[in-house]
Amino acid sequence: METDGKIKESDITIRAAKPEEWDEVMHLVWSVFKEFHAEDYGKEGTDSFLEFITDEALRQHFLRGKYPVFVALSKDGASAEEHIVGMISMRENNFISLLFVKTGLQYSGIGTRLIERAIEFVRPDGGDAILDRDKEEDYRYNRLSDGSVTVNSAPNAVGFYKKLGFIATDGLQVNCGVTYLPMKKSGPADSMEGFLSGLRALLS
Repeated sequence: METDGKIKESDITIRAAKPEEWDEVMHLVWSVFKEFHAEDYGKEGTDSFLEFITDEALRQHFLRGKYPVFVALSKDGASAEEHIVGMISMRENNFISLLFVKTGLQYSGIGTRLIERAIEFVRPDGGDAILDRDKEEDYRYNRLSDGSVTVNSAPNAVGFYKKLGFIATDGLQVNCGVTYLPMKKSGPADSMEGFLSGLRALLS
């Protein structure tokens, strides 16, 4: 969820998170979660979420490149030092695992920029995919051909995702105390197929 912030979108830089930034990123996630989501999740959901973000196995996946994390950075006006003000992480090819923006800086375009970076990441013809294809290792992050992205949205974030073109793919779900709405934003290929299907229907 987001609240009014005073920051220019041009002052934001998006890049891959560095290994040493994991703790700082998860601290941001937890602090924003407690403020905006914990009450809706209840004790079971909150405990489940905390267990997820503090899981050592998840950190190891990140360190091995199997759990991509991107951060949004903003410069401190006085010192020009950059600070992490938002994050997004991906799993299962094209699934947005976490998306959080620092309290007070929501509705500044940061969340949108992070999602745009995630969409760029899953594109099969994007720079990340090209680099990935050159890796000589067992694990390879496979992107979907249509470049679509999915998310299990918290109830109070559904409006935000809808504004970015996400649509619900099912009704509200509850798992381990966590309530969410499955949503999807179609990629270029998926969107084109939908357009062509509609066109064929009109011509038939």
